[in-house]
Amino acid sequence: MLSDDPKSDRKTSQNGPPHFPFEEPPFRLSMGLVKIITEEWFEIFDLQEREFQMKEKRRLLADHHDDIFMAMPSSSAASTETLNLMLKHLPSTRPDLYERNRETIRLKSHSNFQEKEWSTNLKKNTMHPLDLAARLVQEDLIIMLPPGSKNHKISKGWWLAAGSVAFPSRWSLKEKFNQPMDIIHAPVPFYKEQIQTTVNNFFDQMPRDEIYARRNWSLYDNSSLRHDGTEQPNKITVKKIDSNNAGEHLWLRVERQTIRKLKGTGAILFTIRIHLRQLKHIVSFDG
Repeated sequence: MLSDDPKSDRKTSQNGPPHFPFEEPPFRLSMGLVKIITEEWFEIFDLQEREFQMKEKRRLLADHHDDIFMAMPSSSAASTETLNLMLKHLPSTRPDLYERNRETIRLKSHSNFQEKEWSTNLKKNTMHPLDLAARLVQEDLIIMLPPGSKNHKISKGWWLAAGSVAFPSRWSLKEKFNQPMDIIHAPVPFYKEQIQTTVNNFFDQMPRDEIYARRNWSLYDNSSLRHDGTEQPNKITVKKIDSNNAGEHLWLRVERQTIRKLKGTGAILFTIRIHLRQLKHIVSFDG
């Protein structure tokens, strides 16, 4: 977990944020979806930031694997489809960072980021395919299965069947795992009244193999990547944050999510990419 010291922003990019997910008032709750091309599926902007996030993901998976990765047996086919798509996509879009051979995928080294190679032969590699897929990118991955596919029982909606979530934003995979979409989003203000039906209809009618992106944002008083709801309050929160020191004590956390209905299985794959910028670097960004 990142230090809460204000100087810890050296571990996050000091470049201008790649996303400004702000709208003019008045506020309205919406999905905010934009169709994107396949080349924009995963985001790699800053190699220093990538190095840190990938190292942090490796550390968290080593120390807290059972909290980060979960999968129902019924997600196996969708997980395998996800891995195969990524094995084809990543080396073709970023050959400087990925190399695929007949039965391996290699993450190339850069700076202090150590090279890592995995077997892609799922008969030899005992790792779950979604677990392997999530180790290839900064993004967290979630698989939703359609109604009627939950343990051979009738489900009331799309439900979370598998996930690798190293960097949650104040939620826990254990709490959301194996739950339908409506329950997952129940804590979101006005979700049921204003957007629940729209979300469910979109998931049902979404064309296969198209990719959509959306963004949300929040402010945090530290630069930690993982917020699973168990962390202790930052000492800074007891201090007064005002316009004079907010740039030092606050971080803009942007989630860039993509949604893709898989062509083969019809499952929905979510990717969640975290962008963190200390506020002082945003207000001074002339972009």
